Amino acid sequence: MMTGGRGVGYGKVILFGEHFVVHGAAAIAAGIANAAIVRLERSDKNSIITEAPVISELSLAAIGNVLASLDIREKYAVYMEGDLPTYGGLGSSAAFCVALTRALAEDQHINLSDEQVNRHAYEGEKAFHGDPSGIDNLMATYGGVMEFKRGKTPAENRYERVVLKKPLNLVVSFTGKFGLTPKMVEAVRKFKEEDEDEFGQLMDEYSDLELEARKSLEKGKLDLVGELMNSNQNLLSELGVSDEANDRIIQLSLGAGALGAKLTGGGGGGCCIALGRDGNHCKELAQKLSSAGFRSFCTTIGK
Repeated sequence: MMTGGRGVGYGKVILFGEHFVVHGAAAIAAGIANAAIVRLERSDKNSIITEAPVISELSLAAIGNVLASLDIREKYAVYMEGDLPTYGGLGSSAAFCVALTRALAEDQHINLSDEQVNRHAYEGEKAFHGDPSGIDNLMATYGGVMEFKRGKTPAENRYERVVLKKPLNLVVSFTGKFGLTPKMVEAVRKFKEEDEDEFGQLMDEYSDLELEARKSLEKGKLDLVGELMNSNQNLLSELGVSDEANDRIIQLSLGAGALGAKLTGGGGGGCCIALGRDGNHCKELAQKLSSAGFRSFCTTIGK
């Protein structure tokens, strides 16, 4: 019989602003319903037990980082379950770190605020991403929808909750190719260096779009949200981060009546999101994309 704690951390998608957020613009991120669930039992050594594809060394390093951050000296067998895929930039490593932090706190009878959970999970995220922005662990901790602006340090990050008037029914589709976010970030940095004026114009267009997107989400204007997702995708294509598989998913989604579709995360593969009219339409979209060979699932934001 397993003893110990249990914790949950949620996945995320970027609705608006990937790459532009790196250069000072605001992004809008959303916690999705899919979650990582961690259960613990005390052991003579740390271990990760899961059926999901993970890199064990990184997971073990993250466990060590979170234990050190919480000043816990015991060791644990860590069981990771849940329905959050560990591919495609959905924030699975941050969800794992948040779930782990909450499970350890429960086992040790430590009361943590959400902000403390967020801070300790960030230490775990460093094992996976070196210098993470903080947006993934923020969304894994708080869920909902957030407008996020990256500061020079994690302590200077700014975020504000966005209250949706209507829930968003999204299909998440995996291109089948793991996008390398650092490589894409570097490609955008080069784009900026080579043509400051063009990049500045794209930033201005995105900043106007983001303001309108936030208002549309708050007013429940889903048709307009979809149009703005398409506009955001066009800007990402101009940056050169949308590859053929991303473009194919978006084409199929719009052809099947999605209100809008775009890549989510770093691009160069990874995942795309498509906005459905309602839950049933989402299922239809997911079925069409799955039939075309793209692993897909429905999720709801703001339910």
